[in-house]
Amino acid sequence: MEYKQPDEVNSSMLKNGSKLETEDLHLELIEKSRKLNHIFNHSRDGLTLSDQNGALIEINPACCDIFELDMESIQSKNIGHHVAPEGIRTFRKMRRELVEKGHVIEKLPVILENGKRKFVELSITYKAYRDMNLSIIRDVTEEQMLLTQLVESKDKLSNIYENALDGILIWNKDRMIIDANPAACKLFNTSLEKMKTYNLFDFLEGINVSIGKTFQEKVERIGELRGDIQFTMPGGEKKQLEFTTKKSMAGNIYLTIYRDITHTKQMIQEIQESEERFRQLFERALDGMAIFDQNGSIVNVNGAFCNMFEVDEDHVISTHYSSLANGCDLIWDNSTVLGRSGEGKRVRQSTGEVQFFSFTLSYHIYPDHHLVIIRDVTEIKNAEEDLRKTETTHVLGDLAASVAHEIRNPLSTIKGFLQLLEGNEAVNQELLNVVGDEMEELEGTINEFLLLSKREYVSYEVVNLNELMAELVENLSHKAADRKINIVEIYQNVNVECVCIRSHMKQVMTNLINNGIESMPNGGQLQTTLAKVESGDIMIEVKDHGEGIPEHLINRLGEPYYQTSEKGTGLGLMVSYKVIKEHGGRIEVTSREGKGTVFRIMLPANQPFVHTEEEEI
Repeated sequence: MEYKQPDEVNSSMLKNGSKLETEDLHLELIEKSRKLNHIFNHSRDGLTLSDQNGALIEINPACCDIFELDMESIQSKNIGHHVAPEGIRTFRKMRRELVEKGHVIEKLPVILENGKRKFVELSITYKAYRDMNLSIIRDVTEEQMLLTQLVESKDKLSNIYENALDGILIWNKDRMIIDANPAACKLFNTSLEKMKTYNLFDFLEGINVSIGKTFQEKVERIGELRGDIQFTMPGGEKKQLEFTTKKSMAGNIYLTIYRDITHTKQMIQEIQESEERFRQLFERALDGMAIFDQNGSIVNVNGAFCNMFEVDEDHVISTHYSSLANGCDLIWDNSTVLGRSGEGKRVRQSTGEVQFFSFTLSYHIYPDHHLVIIRDVTEIKNAEEDLRKTETTHVLGDLAASVAHEIRNPLSTIKGFLQLLEGNEAVNQELLNVVGDEMEELEGTINEFLLLSKREYVSYEVVNLNELMAELVENLSHKAADRKINIVEIYQNVNVECVCIRSHMKQVMTNLINNGIESMPNGGQLQTTLAKVESGDIMIEVKDHGEGIPEHLINRLGEPYYQTSEKGTGLGLMVSYKVIKEHGGRIEVTSREGKGTVFRIMLPANQPFVHTEEEEI
């Protein structure tokens, strides 16, 4: 065996070691390259390599997923191609700062090829690999949406805080006030700056201090509390405040919502101190009253309430208040801290009349009990409706008087010429008769206008209604016969006299009989009745067997220009209602669709004399 010199041995070993290190380094580079390639291709974030002009060199699959494009389509784009218009300025700033800073990162809005909008976090590293820039793109759309919702929620909470009707205080564990909303400043009669100088217990006096300490101990123990306590305001005013306190998760901040219940407490105390007096007021009140508990069950009602709703006290006690709302049309028009108010209407089962009422609901008149006070305002509503109709009638009356005045003069001239043409052989007398009939109809319309205007000079006189009715039936019998209608006259009294305005009463009865005739296009029987009832009042009734009037339209009879037939001006019924009312009477209407209609006039035995104005010439 040949032995080598030490130097030769060392040289050989160095050569072999260098070779081994090179091979290990090469293997390590290969392994790192493989790992980097794996990271690049499997990263959840988008990764790109781009040159200094922004052209994309390498793109990983995650980038394709983010921009919802295939590899070929996205490689044709430049970095920043999808940035939305509102983000262009930020992106250009990133490009400018990239060389100087070496690394930039921003959140940018992007618009995809399909129109979808996203938010991405773009991180660019200058010359991260050779001369290429490395970009890391992360989809933060959901994060941005959550952030936006968080900001909106914060704004909403801030808005609620500033505009809440209840006072809100924020205080620390030492009971020092940190913040207060405007309602709290108003409640405590001081400004926000001064509020921040107060300790919460500065508003408590006497026994309320120990009560306040007890409350605070409970808050510390259970985290939240609701109660009420008396506060003394800076000016000395005392208020009973209901509060809700909640401790923060950290335990060093507290939020309390205050509501002034001073008046409610006083009301409860007064009721407790004068129960008998309240009982007398409750039982003898003309307004309906009911007390119900927090579950809505009726605890007590007074007699007026029972009469109003036609119920028996024993039957409604312990029942839910909703059982009385059946058939009622309720409108809640006002809501307050201490109660609500509104109005409604119902149909009385005993009479079928519509009953209007207003109500006020007061919460907690005594613990867990509420009071509703109901007032019958039917007469007020009817008076308002009569006033409205009266005002409308006055306006139409002025118009009617003006129109009638302008038409009457030329009408008189035309009638005069028609009379001159009668018997003239050069004129077609049949056509002349037609014109004459139309003139009479026009004159009747003018008479209705004059009745409506109340400007025709008239006087009251004793009128035999039997004779007047017979005269009208005879005048209208030809019209009825043409329509195959038989008019039946019923006179239950031989001689019925009435102090009235003859022309006006004649117009009313003519209108009603005409309406009856026109309501029966297929003919039939029209019945007229004249009688005195037991009270001495006079009843005039016109009953037809026509098409009838829908129930929901009966209340509209007598309104301006409302008519039940296609013909006419709609003034007939309006004039009739007006005349009968001026004579102290009323008109009652009953009707069934397909069966017919009954118009019944009731006139008092002694009519009031109503003086009318003389027509202005």
